[in-house]
Amino acid sequence: MTFIAKRLDYFDSSDFQRAVARQAELVNPIDLSIGIPEELTAEHIKAAGIKAIEQDKTIYTPANGIAELRIMLATKLTVENKIPSNGNNVSIVPGLTTGLLLVYLAILDPGDEIIVFDPYYPPYPHLASMIGAHVVYVSTLPTFQPDLPTIEASITNRTKVIVVNSPNNPTGAVYSESTLRKIAEIAEKHNLLVISDEIYEHYTYNVPHFSIGSIYPNTITMNGFSKEFAMTGWRLGYIAGPQEIIDAINQLQQYVVMSSSSIAQHAGLAALQHRPQVAVKYKQKRDYVIERLTQMGYSTYGADGAYYIFIKAPNDLTDVEFADKASEHGLIIVPGRSFSRLNGFVRISYGAAMPDLVRGMDVLEKITTLAKPPVMLD
Repeated sequence: MTFIAKRLDYFDSSDFQRAVARQAELVNPIDLSIGIPEELTAEHIKAAGIKAIEQDKTIYTPANGIAELRIMLATKLTVENKIPSNGNNVSIVPGLTTGLLLVYLAILDPGDEIIVFDPYYPPYPHLASMIGAHVVYVSTLPTFQPDLPTIEASITNRTKVIVVNSPNNPTGAVYSESTLRKIAEIAEKHNLLVISDEIYEHYTYNVPHFSIGSIYPNTITMNGFSKEFAMTGWRLGYIAGPQEIIDAINQLQQYVVMSSSSIAQHAGLAALQHRPQVAVKYKQKRDYVIERLTQMGYSTYGADGAYYIFIKAPNDLTDVEFADKASEHGLIIVPGRSFSRLNGFVRISYGAAMPDLVRGMDVLEKITTLAKPPVMLD
């Protein structure tokens, strides 16, 4: 007899666990697997967290977060993203993955359908499946851009949500304003919700970021502090959207997490007062990686934002074999099957510092000689 719930069947984190294990085993590894920026949390943010502790701001906050932070974020959303917001329709959550689960619990019943673009951030489909929703996958190959006719053709009378992630993890694709407007038109036509994960909004290089929530009111916008402010371990995110949905999320928070960290929230207040500029630096790193990969013969679709590139492994290697081969030379990358129903891709993160990127590209060039990289189908 097993005591493990059936819902665990929807999860397989073995590829990520393998990457962590490789990091522990290797001497001076080149880690291009982890989705974190190279920077450390800024001193003024750390100081605000320390000050919160010293001033005993260490008790529960309201389930939806401290009012001052919610108001500041509502102003940011209204001014920068053109999403009309106020302190009541913003909820602070302990990281976006937990936030996503809360959103799903608030809006999805068993049997509801949710459209996810493939490749995808793994929690999008797996958390939905775990609570009994049915995931409909829409492939974005070969360019990693949404196929609008396929999206609409995938809608049934059970469809409730379209998940959008731009800039995208794992492909780095950025969806244009025109594309997002058309997705909004489809959603409005069929009376659907849109979940828009915009955690990488400040990492855009060729196509400017556009928030679909600025034109479609039935959008749940998700964002956080992890990437822009290098606060991955602080676990601080936020959700904005229709008041009815935010109220439901707040009810769930009261029972599921009680509240986000009071210390992280006060650090978040300090973070919002000094906004870092990351796009120029990360574009330089992106351009370097693309130049090297192109010289090796790889096709690099997407890669207009975030800090990821999704490439096809050489012809005679699976994605796992290619990742294993890379680890034999001290390089850690993640097999693409973690992010897609299709095998054969690998995700490279260029969040790392430039010296590590140079070393990593040197390793890829060495192992690529084992097989000629294929060209993706047009």
